[in-house]
Amino acid sequence: MSGHTASPASVPVLQQVRSAVVANLRPGLVLWCGLAVLLLGYALSPAVQSGLAWWGTVKQAWGYPFAFASYVTFAVLVPEALSHLLLKEPWTRQAAFNMAFAALVFGCIGVTVDVFYALQVRLFGEGNDGVTLLKKMLLDQFVYSPMTNFTVIAMLAWRDDGFSARTWRRVVSADFLSRSYVPVLVALWCVWIPGVLVIYFMPTALQFPVASIILSFWILIFKFMRRS
Repeated sequence: MSGHTASPASVPVLQQVRSAVVANLRPGLVLWCGLAVLLLGYALSPAVQSGLAWWGTVKQAWGYPFAFASYVTFAVLVPEALSHLLLKEPWTRQAAFNMAFAALVFGCIGVTVDVFYALQVRLFGEGNDGVTLLKKMLLDQFVYSPMTNFTVIAMLAWRDDGFSARTWRRVVSADFLSRSYVPVLVALWCVWIPGVLVIYFMPTALQFPVASIILSFWILIFKFMRRS
């Protein structure tokens, strides 16, 4: 029996998928508990209802710039600030650059989320019955989400490779897609399908604020679980 450790390329894809799902199980459970708390807060707390309603009103008034700023705040600034504060991660020039680039990426994603939610309303209406929720979840998780997640992964890989053109040949290769992208996507499906059902259960004006909160919560959990 060889004493060498198997390289990622030699690990079967299904095994990598299983490992990714197991690794995301604990943060997924925490996220699901958070979703339950959010739903209870929305159902029982007038303060939560009014806060989300105010956020939705401001977002409707300011449109895409507010969508951009919201995703920068909740996907990048809040998780990074808390990770540096609680995990004692040092502030470096490289960390600041990485954060600025991530802010640009996630801000643009926030705009596409806003556009996509409006498209969902045009296609399926504003109801939150079971059939409508199912349609929106399927289009979200199996059409929009794969494209968006690939974009984020590719852009961050490009950054980490020093903005080399070779990155793009690597990320569209069959090996990268099967061994690096698909396991992540399957793991995200396991965690995020309940999340998007909660998002589409909410009134249309509140869907973007709730999505921003869930995204921030997920990134924070992932950072803490990865660190531990």
